[in-house]
Amino acid sequence: MALPWKALAGSAAGKGVEALTLVALVLLVPRALGPGDYGGFSVALAVATGIATATGIGGPALFARVLAPLDGARRDDVALALALRVGRTRALMLAGLAALAIAGVLLAPGEVRPLHVALVAAAAVLGASATLLSQLSLGLERTAAWSLRYPLENGVIVVAALALYPSIGLDGAIAAVALGACAALALALAGAGPGLRGAGRGAALPPGALRFARLQAAGGTLTQAVHRGAAPVCALAGAGAVATGHAAIAAGAALAITYAVLQTMLVALPGAARAHARDPVAAEAVLRRTALWCAAVALPVCVVVALTAEPLLGSALGEDFRAAAGALRIALAAAALAPLWALANQLATVRERPEAVLAGAAVGATAFAFVALAAVPQSGASGAATAMLAGVAATTAATFAALPGRA
Repeated sequence: MALPWKALAGSAAGKGVEALTLVALVLLVPRALGPGDYGGFSVALAVATGIATATGIGGPALFARVLAPLDGARRDDVALALALRVGRTRALMLAGLAALAIAGVLLAPGEVRPLHVALVAAAAVLGASATLLSQLSLGLERTAAWSLRYPLENGVIVVAALALYPSIGLDGAIAAVALGACAALALALAGAGPGLRGAGRGAALPPGALRFARLQAAGGTLTQAVHRGAAPVCALAGAGAVATGHAAIAAGAALAITYAVLQTMLVALPGAARAHARDPVAAEAVLRRTALWCAAVALPVCVVVALTAEPLLGSALGEDFRAAAGALRIALAAAALAPLWALANQLATVRERPEAVLAGAAVGATAFAFVALAAVPQSGASGAATAMLAGVAATTAATFAALPGRA
């Protein structure tokens, strides 16, 4: 099997554009909104995107593994059935979160504006729908919609926030978050729509699909605790606001690299899943070569950022943030493991071993918790970054160990 160079190049280009939009989101929007309104905007953005991301945990592997081996009308029929089944589950999650939001507005009137809650809720619903359909597009091997979803969403948010804030204020900036999610949904519909338009209803899901989904989601949830737990664990341990901020910066930079690698590698997964039944050795070789190419890019980036951490932090965020360099270097070591971590998960996917993903994630979350308890009280942000590194390393090693046969 040949590497899917076109899809990989498109995904890498999408990640490059996404990086530019993130820079604009971090640098241009705060200057336009000012510190007070930017705080409200950033909370709205974090809540809306966090909900959309959380509802989609485990989705890419599920759609790629279930849909890619199918052909023609059968694939479209199963795609529709799977989308409806997963969509119902995610809708229930969103309904529960909406009920909590309404309760918060009623219990604390005046603290949160109902308009802002409504805008964030709309952004969350649109974003969750965009996540579902973009993952479906990946499974249908329409990778453009998958690769361009976040660059488009971030770009629309930046442009809309800068355009609406001068005349509407914070309301306009928060509305920009919903507009970004709407643009992402339109793109996802364009990607998945052709495959769903002629699909027949009532198709049966392949045996084991729902079990695969549940185990992937459980493993993904534990992995999110490792990836995103550095700053919260600092706050819970009483390390102080400065240490918590440094941990957030370090983990955020590492995750930007980690998920750029993961989402780039995922475009090779549907083809490998389709080919695995007839030639597992060749299919897995494609995944390994993809991981090697991603490592050849990610490792030098991690090294360069680590060597220039102080001046980068000082010039981008201010001299007060130079002290985050130590934690950033440790977190970058976790980012350097991203190709191996993604490869372990993809091998588990094509071998239909979601229990290996769950086992690895459980070991990683346990390692993260133990190291955090020991290191954060003494070392603050560096201790939290060390816990993240330990969690990622343990997750990767345990997932490989749980795979049957040659990994």
